[in-house]
Amino acid sequence: MRDTGPKRRFYDSIPVQTLIALSFNNISLFAGGLISIFTPLFQEAPWILALFPPILTIRGGIGGLFSGNLATMLHLGLIKPQIRDNTRVYWQLISASYVITVIDTVVMGLFAFVLNLALGRATMGQFYVFAVVPPVACVMALALSIPLTTIIAIVTFRRGLDPDILVYPILASINDIVVTAAFVTTILMVLAGGVFNYLLAGLLFLILGIAVYLAWTNRRIRFFYQTIREGTAIVILSSIFGSINGFFLSSMGARLQSNPGLVVLYPALTNALGNIGSIIGSTKTTSLALGYAQSLREELRSVVSSILQVEAVALGIHVIFGVVAYLIVSPASPGVSLMFLVSVAVTTNISTFLIIGIFALMIAYFSFQRGLNPDNIVIPAITTTSDSVVTLAVTPVMYVLKLFGVT
Repeated sequence: MRDTGPKRRFYDSIPVQTLIALSFNNISLFAGGLISIFTPLFQEAPWILALFPPILTIRGGIGGLFSGNLATMLHLGLIKPQIRDNTRVYWQLISASYVITVIDTVVMGLFAFVLNLALGRATMGQFYVFAVVPPVACVMALALSIPLTTIIAIVTFRRGLDPDILVYPILASINDIVVTAAFVTTILMVLAGGVFNYLLAGLLFLILGIAVYLAWTNRRIRFFYQTIREGTAIVILSSIFGSINGFFLSSMGARLQSNPGLVVLYPALTNALGNIGSIIGSTKTTSLALGYAQSLREELRSVVSSILQVEAVALGIHVIFGVVAYLIVSPASPGVSLMFLVSVAVTTNISTFLIIGIFALMIAYFSFQRGLNPDNIVIPAITTTSDSVVTLAVTPVMYVLKLFGVT
């Protein structure tokens, strides 16, 4: 009888690790619940909805860049599975992530302001809001997410699990709460005005000063500038798409006010689709780095099985999204429909998962073929695409459901 080698533990399989990872997406529903407290202000202050998607997108881009590099470097031994006395590369990765966050949030704020001003959804007097809110909110969130990411990566790696499958999805879900809480705090400071305006301005100048210092002190380090160069370009592109998503979302203000469950679902839907893509993309970047690359045709064949294994779990998780969103919203909105929320979650997933799975494989393969670091490209590109795909899919999904009498 042929020896097939040691049996895999049950929780080592892709579906089970995917279940663990995507289960954390339920946390994102509470992020949606946090932002939904501003529902009455969506039409009076459309900048809240205009900035929410790009801030979530930057969260995904920076978090993906950091966690993708961290997972691959743990596999390669370039980073130790510990926080204290870690390698120089680890601290260079943190510094690069901070600088990219500052650059991209400033660019995103300016682009979002110009876009919304040109389309009549912002005024010149709101320039201060678009300039200050993204950098302050995202840097506040980054200060918490970096140690959390490191701890999650270390724990999964030490337990023999795959950081490529678990780290980013868990991080992204926790980050949705962290980023949304930071965004809500910043919104409250803006709405309070007075001394808080001076405090926000002071924080902005401090954030910019630290970024300049880190860029100067790491100016001769090749890894730092490669990460900045590749990461900044893709995350700036991400923030531009995020700003466009924000415009579309802010234009749905009236519809969101009448369907507050959609506000709760939105972060979970974008997060889950990004996580599906990140699981496919991140595992491929590690296999490429380890020299297991095949031809694109063979990779496409092999990835279909992985996509279907991930999707089998994701479909059930999306049913849970709808139920949990209903439980969060129904006490304050008795007329909300459980069937509608579950249908939106499931239909959005079914119509988008294959797109993101194939895209994740192709972006990983082609970035590697062109000599780029896939960990600087793949997850930021995936999160951007997933946010845009979900934003564009939600409206037609609602219309299709309405045609079938699901409202």
